Amino acid sequence: MASHHEVTDYKHGEMDIRDHQKTFAGFIKASTWVAGLSIAVLIFMALANS
Repeated sequence: MASHHEVTDYKHGEMDIRDHQKTFAGFIKASTWVAGLSIAVLIFMALANS
């Protein structure tokens, strides 16, 4: 069985996280747009007496 604590070449603090940061920024941007669009749809439905 493989041990859960195998030695690897990973060293804490040396990972390049630029791709992760770009992905997270895109997720936040998309979430903001979806939330804004949802609010706009709800306001339209309220005004249109749906």
